[in-house]
Amino acid sequence: MIGIADALRLLKTSEQVSYILDSSLKLTYCNKAWDKFARQNSAPHLAGGTAIGQNLLSVTHKSLRPFYSNAFRSVTRENKVWESEYECSSPLLFRKFLMRVHPITPNGWFLVTNSILVELGHAPSENRSVDYADPDGQISLCVHCRCSKRIAPPERWDFVPSNLKPNMTNIKQDLCPLCREYFYPSHRS
Repeated sequence: MIGIADALRLLKTSEQVSYILDSSLKLTYCNKAWDKFARQNSAPHLAGGTAIGQNLLSVTHKSLRPFYSNAFRSVTRENKVWESEYECSSPLLFRKFLMRVHPITPNGWFLVTNSILVELGHAPSENRSVDYADPDGQISLCVHCRCSKRIAPPERWDFVPSNLKPNMTNIKQDLCPLCREYFYPSHRS
């Protein structure tokens, strides 16, 4: 097991995007790798300690809250590390991470690390954003794999890098059927 002092010491030099949560899942510390990732991914407002005090679940999409709530309960109950792979791609890069949640004793806090598993440039896409906008101009984007729901026949979910631009205001978050079934089977709607 690891204590809070050891966790802080380890994170100060870690290249992994990492943070510490208290027992109520509020951010208490974010490392320099967190700040760097935020700045490089159009979220400078989350760097430099500005996210401290935020509850992780309050900024997690509602469809994923039960999954992550169960994960943190499991870490608390079993006092063991929990892990899960997830995608977090940008308009330019396909990225897959491994999230690990470590219990911090005796506080009941959590050390969360996110290690990059894959980082590759996207293949050229022939998909057009217009094929994904509903009649109100909204695009459904999967919160796990970042695929967009195609409205034009045939209906399907495709990876469209241009739909990941940070300034897009017509995105509504959802889970695609494959991610819901494969990654979150106990949280089907």
